[in-house]
Amino acid sequence: MNDSAKKRILFVDDEPLVLNGLQRTLRKMRNVWDITFATSAAEVLQILDRNPMDVIISDMKMPEMDGSQLLAQVKKRHPHIVRLILSGHVEQETTIQSIQYAHQCLSKPCDVKLLKQTLSKLFALRDILSDGSIKKIVSQIESLPSLPSIYTEIMAEMQSDDPSIKNVATIIGKDVSMTAKILQVVNSVFFGLPQRIGNPQQAVMLLGLDAVKSLVLSVKIFSEFSQREFSWFDIDKVFNHSISVSSYAKAIVKFEKMHADLINYSLMAGLLHDLGKLILATNFKDTYQQVLAESRNSDQKLWELEYAVFGTSHAEIGAYLMGLWNLENPIIEAIAFHHCPSKSAASQLGLLTVVHVANALDHEEESPEDQQPELQYENEYLDQLGVADRIPEWRRICIEYAERNG
Repeated sequence: MNDSAKKRILFVDDEPLVLNGLQRTLRKMRNVWDITFATSAAEVLQILDRNPMDVIISDMKMPEMDGSQLLAQVKKRHPHIVRLILSGHVEQETTIQSIQYAHQCLSKPCDVKLLKQTLSKLFALRDILSDGSIKKIVSQIESLPSLPSIYTEIMAEMQSDDPSIKNVATIIGKDVSMTAKILQVVNSVFFGLPQRIGNPQQAVMLLGLDAVKSLVLSVKIFSEFSQREFSWFDIDKVFNHSISVSSYAKAIVKFEKMHADLINYSLMAGLLHDLGKLILATNFKDTYQQVLAESRNSDQKLWELEYAVFGTSHAEIGAYLMGLWNLENPIIEAIAFHHCPSKSAASQLGLLTVVHVANALDHEEESPEDQQPELQYENEYLDQLGVADRIPEWRRICIEYAERNG
């Protein structure tokens, strides 16, 4: 592979034996990765000032400047670099505090297979979202949201040898305001549960760990958005739309008897498919306010206007962030292309299809009764998959779901 096409990765650890082990293990990846090793924070900063890097992977515990402090400096000086941190169990508390500087945390000793998978996901995302426009926009964003620490704790518990519903509920319960919001959502018409849920443990038992995990991530992100500061941006409307899309997507997955994993993926992808709107609203306040106003007063779709102004849309920006957070590739793909699925590599019915259709169906429902709903489907894509004739049946299923839970 041409050196210019290689992904540039910088590993940092103050223990030479660890770096030597990584060098041996990753030798086979040198044809696709341009790997550099450093033993101190000072050396790292010098390297980054001279050579551009795509990723930095730092040990947590180092003398003079620890991994958290180093990544804080990298974030400040080189905000485009993807930042990963390695930590042991004894450093778990510090790692949770440092999540604001790291896009991903990996356990130490480093599982090389997991490291390869994580980096492959990150680079696959870069290939999907290769248009320079999104990097240009991301470079102007003061701070991309970091993965909420409470979500990291829940994932750690779920991946433990003996995951406990009680422990997950306890983690959620530590955040009182978020617990209240989750219970509000769980008890809403969108879930249509036969009984009222009064605490996190009941929610986990009835909905399952994966569903609650998805809710925690989305609720935490949406709850940190300041409605008072952005009165022109209807956060509740976006959140309710996201709930509907996740519910409709899940209903279609079940109806089509698709793979069980897609049930949980559909919930996550639906809840987060419009996350990019929050990022644009927060970081480009005046410009995005104008874009939203124009979308209400013109025949152009919002994402088309976003492209005209930013060179990219909320879909790609949201997917970019989900990739940094290491969500599963089907979720990232569904978020990135939920408006334009034909741009993806998807060639069969899958998560992207159901999220695309669910999003269009809910926009149909939102249209005033005296107006013809704006067509949101990409018919050519649906025809190529051979599923265009299923839209009426999917619409019926989703309408019945909404009426049953309304």
